[in-house]
Amino acid sequence: MSCYRMTDTSVQNDRIEHETINLTYKSSLRFRGKTNVIRESLFNQANYYWIGLISIGTPEKTFIINFDTGSTDLWVPSIQCLSTCENKAKYDLYSSYTSRANGATFRIKYGDGSYVNGIFINDTVTIANSSVLNQAFAHAKNISGFSLSTFDGVLGLAYPSLGTSGQIPIFYNMWQQGLISNPIFSFYFNPNPNAYPGGELIFGGVDSTKYLGSITYVDVIIPAYWEFMMDSVQTNGKIICSNCRAILDTGTTLIVGPSNQIALLNYAIGGIYDQETGLYTVDCYTRLLSDFPDVEFSIGNMTFTLSVLQYLLISKDDDNFVCYTIFQGINLRDNRGYLIWILGDYFLSRFYSIYNVKRNQIGLAKSISYNYLQINPKSLFGNSSNKNYFQYILQLFILIIILVIRNIFFF
Repeated sequence: MSCYRMTDTSVQNDRIEHETINLTYKSSLRFRGKTNVIRESLFNQANYYWIGLISIGTPEKTFIINFDTGSTDLWVPSIQCLSTCENKAKYDLYSSYTSRANGATFRIKYGDGSYVNGIFINDTVTIANSSVLNQAFAHAKNISGFSLSTFDGVLGLAYPSLGTSGQIPIFYNMWQQGLISNPIFSFYFNPNPNAYPGGELIFGGVDSTKYLGSITYVDVIIPAYWEFMMDSVQTNGKIICSNCRAILDTGTTLIVGPSNQIALLNYAIGGIYDQETGLYTVDCYTRLLSDFPDVEFSIGNMTFTLSVLQYLLISKDDDNFVCYTIFQGINLRDNRGYLIWILGDYFLSRFYSIYNVKRNQIGLAKSISYNYLQINPKSLFGNSSNKNYFQYILQLFILIIILVIRNIFFF
């Protein structure tokens, strides 16, 4: 799967955005509502993305979904999608008696080049036994760039202004229909790929058992992506950027930033650019773990730290290991043309994230799984070289003993 995924759908305007939110709040007052939250279990796909299950229609059809804070609309493959939708669940509007015609066209192109085209339809969407009625979503007839992904479709959780005009996103309908008591949602990602379940998405609340300490909140500066001002990024005393714009994006795997700044960051930790992958590699055979500095993200005057085994992606190539950093340089811009950082899943698996629509804020706290570290192969980080060094010393010592013995007997 591509390392990052981000929509380039143009923002409609802020006025529409705020009107949509206000109408949602006012409409919700007409419902008696529920006080419970909706809990969706997530499953870790080798730390590349976290997926969950939803169902659509009556009778229900189940889909594997990537929950994406970097886009807004919900889409799943249509039964009319053939060659590009092999091995994926498909929606058939004629098989559901709760489907309703919509007719709006859907087109989205993500930042990694993948794209989806389709038509909007309205139907019942069920998440964790809670049904959202008459929800607009796209059944996609043409999909490109998703053939290797294990999920069927994407459920967007960004602001309405990033989505298709006139279509109310599913989270806002949850709130309007009284399915959740608070207009917030939160993510917990477990970085242990063998953990079951591998994470949790809560609509309407926060799980205080999934984070440690206090939550740091910062304001959203442009209500499209979940965009905020990041105080700085630094490593080993070197400031990589200050007053930088950033977004939280569950649909992106790595941490992405402006090319020049990412190059400076990788240089500071000893990274070398690999043209074939577009990533940076580091020497993890002879360098000790203690030689790698931490990388610090300052957000809301709080420091969020990634240590070396949290920011390296260790891959095995035949009999050798290759160590990539998770810092990828791409010049991506927000809806007003500013360069941005994307804090993707490798960041969000260490820090619990909260998204508050009413207050237009994001929140971050240290995850209970923060200290989980990937398996460190014994041959890496100086272990193999140390072993060879001692073997060399031993062999040299034996050779000296043999020479001494020969001198004793022959002289």
